[in-house]
Amino acid sequence: NLVDDIGLGSIEYAVEHLGVNLVVVLGHERCGAVDAAVKGGDAHGHIVSLIKEINPAVELAKKERGDLLENSVQANIKAVVQKLKSSQPLLKKFVSEKKLEIIGARYDLDDGNVSLIK
Repeated sequence: NLVDDIGLGSIEYAVEHLGVNLVVVLGHERCGAVDAAVKGGDAHGHIVSLIKEINPAVELAKKERGDLLENSVQANIKAVVQKLKSSQPLLKKFVSEKKLEIIGARYDLDDGNVSLIK
């Protein structure tokens, strides 16, 4: 899960004009894009852009114990949550005024459970 200006614009519209007060950044286990960033190597086309955006989360995850892919998925979710929370001018304002909550969650592909990421 990554957010670009187009996605951000859609979220801002929903918050400002439709009254949305909760945004959930939903990642999932065994994410292929995160796995590509973890594995590194040669990538082509627009996949390079995905990997470039995910790499900071992978670097953070390398400092943690446990499975690098799973830790990277969770670090990426947290990074996107923070990016949204600090997005100027709208989302940051709505978050600071307690009119909007942005949370992260992880979808388990095997059993369908969703768990919150803190």
